[in-house]
Amino acid sequence: MSCQRYWERVEVGEDIPEYSLEVTPTLIADQVSGSQDYNLMHHDRAFAQSQGAPDMYLNTGFIEAMLCRLVTDWMGDSGTLKKLGIQMRRFNTFGDKLTIKGKVTHKGMNAGEHLVYCDVWVESDREGVTVPGKATISLPNNPSNH
Repeated sequence: MSCQRYWERVEVGEDIPEYSLEVTPTLIADQVSGSQDYNLMHHDRAFAQSQGAPDMYLNTGFIEAMLCRLVTDWMGDSGTLKKLGIQMRRFNTFGDKLTIKGKVTHKGMNAGEHLVYCDVWVESDREGVTVPGKATISLPNNPSNH
């Protein structure tokens, strides 16, 4: 269970706590078996390279899950991830060390919801930012303000 975030206490410019992982053989196996995406690009080095990729690479669903984890760990159980949009710009391949990051860009209200807007992204030690994205989160009001 994560610490609950409240809209009033979120600051524009605030960093979302990052986390890192390495794309190891175990991670490759986990993402293929968990998603049941058996495309050879995601687990066969020779095939991926024969298709022009630098190596076997993580699939889109796994990348989205990494970014969801970043946001949901930060927002707490009473927050709601309303929207996540990403752009797959570079490969996240076997051997890369990835850092998953985010930053609050602005806050607002819409139809009574307290919304937080964030930039989120994946960085590779080999390629820099590989997957930029945006997230919209609905957070509760601080109960002590009522």
